[in-house]
Amino acid sequence: MRIVIMETGSFGVPSVRKLYESGHEIVALVTKVKPELKPGREPIPDPEVVQIAEAHGTPILRFPKIKDPEAVAQLKALNADLFFICDYGQILSPEGIQAARLGGINLHGSILPRYRGAAPVQWTVLNGDKIAGVTVIHLTPEVDAGPVFSIVKTEVGDDETADHLEARLAELGAPAVLDAVERLARDPDHVTSAVTQDHAQACGAPKLKKSMSEIDWSTSAVEIRNKVRALEPWPRTFTTWQKSPKKPPMRLILLPVPELLSMEVPPGTEPGTVLAVGEVLAVATGDGVLGIRRLQPAGKKPQTVAEFLLGNAIQPGTVLR
Repeated sequence: MRIVIMETGSFGVPSVRKLYESGHEIVALVTKVKPELKPGREPIPDPEVVQIAEAHGTPILRFPKIKDPEAVAQLKALNADLFFICDYGQILSPEGIQAARLGGINLHGSILPRYRGAAPVQWTVLNGDKIAGVTVIHLTPEVDAGPVFSIVKTEVGDDETADHLEARLAELGAPAVLDAVERLARDPDHVTSAVTQDHAQACGAPKLKKSMSEIDWSTSAVEIRNKVRALEPWPRTFTTWQKSPKKPPMRLILLPVPELLSMEVPPGTEPGTVLAVGEVLAVATGDGVLGIRRLQPAGKKPQTVAEFLLGNAIQPGTVLR
């Protein structure tokens, strides 16, 4: 089949490699427009998917707006059988989807209809889900709402961070993408076998924001721990410590993964209170105690709590905000 790949990020890279290995004809890569280079700045390296396409001599197209009539006309001119879309960043119009004979398929990083949106893996971890997955769907104009070809599931590790889980899911999704392509190549009517999602069960997974980073110690130790795991490597989580009344609070980034400690929180203890100091910083939360082993003061390198305490006299009773 003649396939056009649409991707900007890295989630679909294992699938792209599979498609090149499969022998199907990759007629073009559609990716993001290069950002304008500011004077004195180093050029931003091309995404890995662009490097792969260039290595195979695949034409690379960059549309400021994929819905523009000119872009749709160029897509039609490619005479593609199928679009493979993953982590592209723009939404195709109905006319754009129809520019390929069989429309498009999409690899999404959740068990749809759960977590439709830009950050499905991060919300999976943030909510403490024990099972994650990827879904291959047939593309529709409504985001992440198309009929389902296949779902692949996996258990989420107790200490697994979002970036690690995302990399695993990307690899798990590649064979499922290739399987959908092969089935469509053998039988174009396979599109009709895709299963309609239960839209009533849908929930969103919006982009992460920097404003999510600050820790609320009144929430539970489990929730805070999940947040640290989910917001790794961006935007990460932080708390603040007032080292001196004459200085602004010091921002401390929590590094994965804090421990759940079996300590009791004394009645009346304010959430954020340091209960014990040593190799682990034991901090009271709204429910339970969180043990921090590694952190990163703003503007400095990551370090163990023991290293941090050499120059910072945090004492039991100190309250982190």
